[in-house]
Amino acid sequence: MMSDVDVWINDQQVKAKAGQTILQAADEAGIYIPRLCFHPALEPSGSCRLCVVEIEGQRGLPAACTTPVTEGLRVQTQTSKVLDFRREMLQLILKDHPRHCLGCPRNGTCELQQLVAAVGIDFPYPAPDVVRPEPLPGGPYFERDYSLCVRCGRCVRVCHEVRGARTIVFRESKDGRQSVGTPFGRSLEESGCQFCGACVDVCPVGALRENLSDFHKETRPAMDVVCQALTAIVTDLYKKELETQWSTAICPVCSGGCRLMLEKTADETVIQVKPSQEGPSNNGQACVQGRFLLKRYLARSERLRQPAVKEGGSWKSLPWDEALQRAAEKFRSYSPDQIAVLTDGRLTNEELHVLNRLAREYFKTDNVGLMAPPGLVAFEKAATELLGTAGATNSLKDLAEAPAIFAFGLNPAASQPIAGTAIRQAVLKGAKLVVANPYDVAIARYAHVHLRYVPGSETALVLGLVRTILDEKGADKTMAPDLLAALRELTGPYDVETVARCTGLDQEQLVEAGCMLAAKDPLAVLAGLGVIQSSHVADLTRALITLGFAKGSFGKRGGGFWPLFGTSNVQGARDQGWTTSVMNALASGRIRAAYVVAESYGDFCWEPMLNFAGSLDFLVVQDVVPPPEALGAHMVLPLTPLLEKDGSLTNGERRVQWTEKVLITGTGSRTVMETAEAWSRCFGGAPLEAGDPGMVLKSLGAHLSDYAGIDRSRARYEAVQVPCPTSDHEGTPVLFADAPPVYKPWSPSEESRPKAAAETSEAMPLRVTAKEALYPSFFGPLLAPESWAVMACDGEIEMNPTDAYRLECMPGDTVAVVFDGGEISGRLALNIHLPLKLVAVPAQRLLSVLGGTYVPGTTMAAKVEKR
Repeated sequence: MMSDVDVWINDQQVKAKAGQTILQAADEAGIYIPRLCFHPALEPSGSCRLCVVEIEGQRGLPAACTTPVTEGLRVQTQTSKVLDFRREMLQLILKDHPRHCLGCPRNGTCELQQLVAAVGIDFPYPAPDVVRPEPLPGGPYFERDYSLCVRCGRCVRVCHEVRGARTIVFRESKDGRQSVGTPFGRSLEESGCQFCGACVDVCPVGALRENLSDFHKETRPAMDVVCQALTAIVTDLYKKELETQWSTAICPVCSGGCRLMLEKTADETVIQVKPSQEGPSNNGQACVQGRFLLKRYLARSERLRQPAVKEGGSWKSLPWDEALQRAAEKFRSYSPDQIAVLTDGRLTNEELHVLNRLAREYFKTDNVGLMAPPGLVAFEKAATELLGTAGATNSLKDLAEAPAIFAFGLNPAASQPIAGTAIRQAVLKGAKLVVANPYDVAIARYAHVHLRYVPGSETALVLGLVRTILDEKGADKTMAPDLLAALRELTGPYDVETVARCTGLDQEQLVEAGCMLAAKDPLAVLAGLGVIQSSHVADLTRALITLGFAKGSFGKRGGGFWPLFGTSNVQGARDQGWTTSVMNALASGRIRAAYVVAESYGDFCWEPMLNFAGSLDFLVVQDVVPPPEALGAHMVLPLTPLLEKDGSLTNGERRVQWTEKVLITGTGSRTVMETAEAWSRCFGGAPLEAGDPGMVLKSLGAHLSDYAGIDRSRARYEAVQVPCPTSDHEGTPVLFADAPPVYKPWSPSEESRPKAAAETSEAMPLRVTAKEALYPSFFGPLLAPESWAVMACDGEIEMNPTDAYRLECMPGDTVAVVFDGGEISGRLALNIHLPLKLVAVPAQRLLSVLGGTYVPGTTMAAKVEKR
C-alpha cells in the first residue's frame, strides 16, 4: 500500500499518494494544470513543457507530469514566471499552426484550443504564410494532416510503447526540426501499420483524424461545385451540432472480447467507434476491424431484409411464417441423423442455448456444432484429449507476469490484435519471446529469437525444443519421474542436428531458443492460425501442449496455453457442447440438410462450408447479409446482428461479458430466439418460449454448472471468467490452479517424424512449398485489407530476394522450379517476407504436377533454373 503524503498546491493542502506525480495529485484535487504531451495510457515524457510549475526551494521550472510528490512539497501552478514560460511554449507551437479551426474536424474537442483558452494569448497571432499540403491517407480509415501536428509525440509513443508496431517515428525535416512520419518515408502498409487507430485516439489535435467520408458523403454530391469548400465547412458544422449518443457494446468480430464505444446520431447512423477505457479485455485498445471496419459492415447496402427462397435460379421473397413453414416441411422429410444445425460462434450464449434446444427437441438431431476447417477440427480434438479444453487456460493479462513466451504460427495483427499488445507489453517488462513463424510478422520484430522453419517440420521443431529443455535441465523441477521419463522417450529422436536438418534452421539458433526457454519458468505457449494449417495439426497441437507440461506451465499465472483465434463467442459455444466434430459428419456425406446461423464478416467464415456446398440437398442460411452464391443456399433468413440485441459473450479468455443493444433492430430481421420460437410452432408440439435474454442466462446456468454463478448484472459489471459455479465464486482466471492436468503419453504419427521433412543437397539446395500453406501464418480475418498488399506479388513463383540475386535472377524473369516428380515454370516475384531457401508456388500448380502424391503444408527439395 502506498502511504499518503501532504503537499500544498497553490497554498491548498492536498493528500497525495507516495509515488504520484504532481500532475496526478493536482488532477485528483481538481486543480487544472495545462498539458499537451501527457496521456494517461502513456509514460510521461515532459516534452511539451506546458505543465511546468514552481516548487518552493527548487531552481527552474520542473514538469508536473514527471516530478513525483514528496512530503511537504509546496507547488505553485499560476505564478507570472510559470505563465510567461507557458505562453512562450504555446507561441512556438502556434507559430506555424494553421488557423482553419472552423472547418477542422476537432473544432470544439481540440486540446490545443483548450490550451489557448487556459493559457491565453498575449502575442501576435498571424496565420502562417505556407501552403498546406493535402492530408495523407491512413488506409481508408483515417487521415494524416501533418500540417496540424504539434509534435507532442503521443502517436509515436503509443505506436511504440503500447502497440509495438513501430510504424510512426520522429524524423528530421528539411528545416532541421523534428516531424512525425514513417521510417524512411514509407507508406503505412510497408511500415507494418496494423491500422488499429490507437494513434488517432491519442492525437490531441486534428493531425490524425478518422475518415468520416462515409458519414458526410450523402449531402456532398448535390452541392454546387463552386461553393464546395464553404459547403463542406457548413456541412461539418451542421453534423457537429446534431445530437449524438455514446453507447457501449462488445465487439462481435474475434474472440478478444473488446468493449467498444459507438457514437450514433438520432437516426441510428454510427459516426465512429472507439475502444472503451473500461474494457477488461482490451483496456482502451482496439484493432482495425472493430475501430474502423465494423461501422462499415453495419451499413452494408446488401443487408437481408426479408426471407427468400431460391426458385428457378433466382431469389423469391417470402413472408417469415411461409418461409419457415416451407423449410420445416422440407426438414421433416429427412431423418434426424441426416440433419445438422451449425453456427459460426458469433451468437450470444443465450441464443446458442435456445438454438441447441431447438435442434435437439424439434429438429430431433444431435448433429449440433461449429463450422470449422479440417485443421481446427483436429486441433480441438487433440487439445481436448490432453487438456480437457480447446480454450485458453489463462488470461491475457497474465502475460505481464510471463518470464518467457513461445508464439507459434501467430500473427496477432491478423487473428487477435489485442493479444499482440499484451505480448509487446510483456516483452517490455522483461519477458523472453521466441517466435516460430516462416514469415517476418510484426511480433518477430521484438522477438529475442525468430525461428523461420520450413513447412512440414512444425512438430519436429517443437519437440526439438522440448528435447533441448530437458538436456539443459530446464524442465519443471517438480515434475514426476515417470513424466520426465515419458518426455525423454518422446523427444529421443529429436536431437539438435536432426531438427536443424529438417527445419532448415541453424543449430545455434535452435540451441539459443531452447536454452532461453529452459532458463525461464513458467512458459506461456501461444498458438496462431498457422498451427491449424500444419500438415499434422494433431501432433503439433500435442507437441505445443507437451512443451507446456515440460515447463510446468499449467495452473500458474504467466504460464498456460492460448489458441489465439476464433470468433467472438466460440468459447461460449464450446462450453455449451457445440463442437467442430460435426464437420466430420458433413465430410462423410451422412448430412443431407442443414440449418446454418452465422453473423458473417466477409466470406472468410464460409470457407469451411464451401467444400460441402454440393453435397447438401437442402441448406437454410440465416445471416445479416446474403451468403456467397458458391455456397448453394436454398433459403436465406435475415439475422439480427449482435449490436442490435442484448446478451452475453464468452471471450477467448473465458470471460463472460454482457453486451447491450446499441442500435434499433433492422427491419425484417429476427434474433435466433425469435426465430426459434417461430420454428417450434412450425414443428408442432409445445412452443419453445425463449423469453428475456437475462432469464435465458439463468436457465443456461441451471443446465451448465460453469455458468451457474453468472447473471446479467454480474456479466455487465464484473466480467467473471468461467468456470463460476456459484454467485459468491470469484471465477477462474487460471485453469488447473488447484491441480495440474494429468499428462497423457502420445507418439507422433509417421508423417510428422523427422524423416518426413525434405532434406536439401548441393544439387537441390532449396525447398518448394505451396504459398497457400503459408498464408495462415500471416493472414487472418482481422488483417486490414491494405496490409494484404504487402504480400501481393506479381508472379507465380516467389523467392526471397537474397536467394534470387544469388541465382542472378530478377523480378519478371521466367524460371523453373525443378523437384523430384516434375517442374513448374513461371514468372518470378520477390517476397522479402519469405524465409531464405524457400520457394513458394501456387498449390494448384503443385497438385497438377504431383496429383495425389502431394501433401498440403509440406515441402520438397528443389532447385531453381533461369529459363
